[in-house]
Amino acid sequence: MTDESTAAEPAAPTGADVTAPAAPTMPATCAQCGAPRVGDVVFCGDCGFIFGAEIASASKLPEGLIAGRYRLTLLISDRAGVTRFRGHDEGTLGEVIPVVVIRQRLPEEPAIPPTIASDVSLGSDFEFTLPDIPADQATIQIAAPTGSHGWPGVAWEQALLLRAAHLSLPRLIDSFSEDGYSYLVEEIPTGVALWDAWDRSDVTNRDRFGWLTQIAAALDRLHFAGAIVEGLRPEMIVVSPSGLAILADLTELLPLPLPADVPLRGGFSTAPELLLNPAEVDARSDLFAFGALLYALLMGRELSDLDFTLTGTPKHFLERVPDANPFIVRILSRTFVRDPAERFPTADGALVDRTGFHELMAALGSCRRNLDRVKIDVAAWSTVGMVRSGNEDGVTIYHTGNARLDDTDEAALVLLADGMGGMASGEVAAALALHALRQELLASPPFSIGLPVTPLPAPPLDASEDEPTPTIDEGTTYEIQSAAPLSIPAFTVDPESPERSSDAHAERVTVALREANTRVFAASQNNQGARGMGCTAEVVLVDGASAVVGHVGDSRVYRMRGGKLVQITRDHTLVGRLVELGQITPAEAEVHPRRSELHQAIGGRPDVYPDVYAVALEPGDWIIVCSDGLSNQVTLDAMQGVLRDARNAERAARRLVNLALFEGALDNVTVAVVRVA
Repeated sequence: MTDESTAAEPAAPTGADVTAPAAPTMPATCAQCGAPRVGDVVFCGDCGFIFGAEIASASKLPEGLIAGRYRLTLLISDRAGVTRFRGHDEGTLGEVIPVVVIRQRLPEEPAIPPTIASDVSLGSDFEFTLPDIPADQATIQIAAPTGSHGWPGVAWEQALLLRAAHLSLPRLIDSFSEDGYSYLVEEIPTGVALWDAWDRSDVTNRDRFGWLTQIAAALDRLHFAGAIVEGLRPEMIVVSPSGLAILADLTELLPLPLPADVPLRGGFSTAPELLLNPAEVDARSDLFAFGALLYALLMGRELSDLDFTLTGTPKHFLERVPDANPFIVRILSRTFVRDPAERFPTADGALVDRTGFHELMAALGSCRRNLDRVKIDVAAWSTVGMVRSGNEDGVTIYHTGNARLDDTDEAALVLLADGMGGMASGEVAAALALHALRQELLASPPFSIGLPVTPLPAPPLDASEDEPTPTIDEGTTYEIQSAAPLSIPAFTVDPESPERSSDAHAERVTVALREANTRVFAASQNNQGARGMGCTAEVVLVDGASAVVGHVGDSRVYRMRGGKLVQITRDHTLVGRLVELGQITPAEAEVHPRRSELHQAIGGRPDVYPDVYAVALEPGDWIIVCSDGLSNQVTLDAMQGVLRDARNAERAARRLVNLALFEGALDNVTVAVVRVA
C-alpha cells in the first residue's frame, strides 16, 4: 500500500488511486449500429436508438483488504463519485462470500446518518444510529433521502434498502468508514441468473411468473422508498436455490423524482421519457423496463435495434409472435410501450394505485395461474366396420370450458368401451360401463358444479339380437336441480385445489372403473341372456397440464410428442403378458392367434384391478384413445403419419377411422383424439 499525499494536498485514501470522475460526455457514435451522431440529436437516424450520456471513470482497484475482511476484485461502475466493486468477504469462518462494495469519499464535515424508525427490523449484523422519534410518528415511514438529495451515495442507498425492506432486494452486510471513505457492503445472492433459470426444462410458467411477480413487488417497494431503475435486464436478476428471484444488480438505481441533470447511460430497457422528459418521470418508467425484461425473456435473447421503430417505440410483440398467449400480450401492451399514458394503470386501477404496479402484479398472477393450463381440441368417431353387422363399441366425450375474471379453465373427459366380441350382450356391457363411469366422474371436479344432480336411468338389460342396441342420450347426462339463485363460486372448483390434483383424479378414476365393473358383473349375474358379458374400458381425464389415464382390457391409449407415437397403456391380454415375461416379442404379439384373449375386463370377475397412469402434457401433444379395431388394423407408423398431417382433432379422428376402413376394418373401429395447444 502506498501513500499518495503531497505537501500541498490532503492525504488521499491509502491503497487507492482515485481522481474525480470526468463529467458526462455525449457519445459521438451510436452504441447499437455505430452510425455517427449528428450534433446533439436525441435519436440515432439509422436505428432509432436513444442516446444517453457516457459515464467516464478513473477509478482503480484498491489493493489489500478493506476493513481487514473485504477484498475487491472487479470494478463495476463509477457514477458521480460513487464506485461499485465486486469482491469477497474473507472475514467469515470456513467460506468466502461474494459481495458488492459501494464506496464514496467522505465529505470534510461528518455526514448526517439517515434517520429510521425504531420499530423497523434491520435484518443485518451491523448497527445504525437510531434517532429519537415521537411516539405518534414511530411508524414504518423511514426518513430516507428523497429525490436527488444524497444520490448517488452510500447513505442514500443504505437508507433506500432499509426503507424498501424486501426479500427480492440485496441483503445489507456491513457499513463502515475507513481511510476517508464510507463503505456499504451488500451480499451477492447465490443462485443462477434468470436467463438460465427461465430456460430450464423442469421449470413451469408458474415458477417463471412467480419470479417476475417477486421482482415487480421489489420495484414497487423501491418506489415507496424513493427510487426507480434506469433499466432492467435478465442478467441483473438471480434465482436462489429456494426459488426466490432477487434483483442483485443495483447499478441502475435512480432517485425519484428525477433531477434534470442526472447522467444516464441509456439502453433498450430505458424508458424514453427518462432521456426526453426527465421532469415527467414517475414510477411508470419502471413498467417500460419491466416490459423490456419480459420481452427479452420471451424472445430468448437480448433486445436489439430490430425490436424498435425509428422513433424508439418498441415493436408490438404480436408482430413477432402472432399466436402469443393473450395473457402475455396484455402485459406487454400495457408496459413495453413508449407513451406512459398507454401503460398501467387502467382508469379504474389508477383509483387504487397510480404507479400501475398493483395491476401488473395481478396480471402476472393471471399468467402464473393460467399459462400451464393447456387448451384442448377433442373429437371422436366410431364405425361398425366392414365385416360386423353391429357396433359393440361406445365412446363418450365431455369438454368443459370456463372463463371468468382473469382466469380460464378447461378440462376434457374421454370414455371408451369395447364390448367383448362374440360374447352375449357385449354392447350392453359397454353401455352400462360408460353410464357408470359418467355417473361417477361427472359428479367430481373439474366437471361438478356444486349442485345436486339426477342421474340418468340405467340402460335396459333385456336386449336381444332382434332389438336395437340400448343407448344413452348424450345430451341429457345430468339435470341440474336448483331453485335458489346461483352464485359464481358454485360453478367452479379452483384449479389449484387438491381436489384437482393428479393424485385425486387417479383415485377417482380407479374408483369409477371398479364401480363400473361391479355394475356390469352384477347385471351379468342377475339377468337372463346377459351371462358372461363384459367390455374393455379406457378413461382419459385431461385437467391442466396433465392427463390421468385409467385402463382395463386391450383398448389402447397413445401419446404423440415431437412426431413420435408411443403406447401408454399395457394390454391386459395373454400375449401382452407373454411379452412382459420376454417369451415373445411385441412384433410377434401383433400377429399371435390368441392376441385378443383378455385376462382382465370390465364385468368378467367380481373384482378388477385397473392400471392408472399420470401423463404430463405439453402444447403440441396428441392423445389417441382407440379400440382394438384400430390398433389391430392400422400400424403405428400409419397412425403417426395421420397425426403429423392433421390440423385438428376432428380431421385426425376421421382420417384414422377411414384408414381402418380402407384396410378392411375387420372389427368395430372407435377412436377419440385429444390435441393439446
